Amino acid sequence: MYEIEAKVPLMQADFQRLKKEIQKIARHKEAVDIKDSYYYFSKNRSLRVRKKNQENQLNIKNRRKEQGIELNQEMEFPLTSASGFHNFLKKIGIPLSIKKQKKGDYYHYKNFQIELHNVAKLGYFLEIETIIHSKSEIPKAKKALRELFSQLGFSPKDFEKRSYLQLLTEKVK
Repeated sequence: MYEIEAKVPLMQADFQRLKKEIQKIARHKEAVDIKDSYYYFSKNRSLRVRKKNQENQLNIKNRRKEQGIELNQEMEFPLTSASGFHNFLKKIGIPLSIKKQKKGDYYHYKNFQIELHNVAKLGYFLEIETIIHSKSEIPKAKKALRELFSQLGFSPKDFEKRSYLQLLTEKVK
């Protein structure tokens, strides 16, 4: 499975404008409160424990970026006890690297998930992603992703090239 996604940082006024525009073209899926804990990550790999609303999930992601678009291979698993898993990682010597919290809304548009978030310490973001199942679908998915961003008033030059992890790490330093 591949997750093809990109994000752009927003000013609060753009965030409000987009909320109205997106509601005209997409179906609201859910409001989310997400708390992520990242363990030992490198530039291209991360282990994440996510609490989304009341559900816990373990995510392992191999990242690759091309022109601001992430082409991620990932595996996700439900997690019955996030605190137990946190304790397990601590006991085996894997330290917590960084935490991220974001609140916002998910929308469904065709085969895309559109997300509007306020990320603690970083500000507002528009994220768009799609899931594909084969490498051969990547070029078509990237093209459709760029077209949807364009429809919402953004070009690839607006894409944030750094991951949230990189942005948060830079903020901490």
